[in-house]
Amino acid sequence: MNKSWSNTMLVAYSLLPKIVHDLNFGVKTRINSSFQSKHFKMGVSTEQLISEILELTEEKRKLVNLRYLVREAMDSLTPVARKMLAARIIGKKTYQSLAAEYGVSLRTAFRRVENAEASYALALKRQGYTDEWFEKEYGGDKYIKPIRQRILQDKYFVAKSM
Repeated sequence: MNKSWSNTMLVAYSLLPKIVHDLNFGVKTRINSSFQSKHFKMGVSTEQLISEILELTEEKRKLVNLRYLVREAMDSLTPVARKMLAARIIGKKTYQSLAAEYGVSLRTAFRRVENAEASYALALKRQGYTDEWFEKEYGGDKYIKPIRQRILQDKYFVAKSM
């Protein structure tokens, strides 16, 4: 499995609270506009309104699935590997701070994170989540696609604030 998809899923996982908040806001505003038929005043048909709510609900389904598959893969790692990978990708810690925190050399911290990334990607693959599956399921997702593009463009990937 390509590490860019596995890292994309980790970064997306770290952003889930923000993404879910945005989706919930979208659903809530559409539901609120249905009261007193406000959507008609805005030129939106009931069918269109329901279609938008269903699309947002489908987005949430995908994110629930993402949350589950990332957790399952992370749970398969050793506790140290899980903590280091989460600190590096989700917590955005530098290799220097990881080395200091774990009392290891910079090179050892780098190797441990690399090994954790590889183990995490392998765990996803063992669960049946291949690059092709991720591309099909999340490749066009409006929240995931920009994260993946940023990771692909950054040759020295660091989980920056998205």
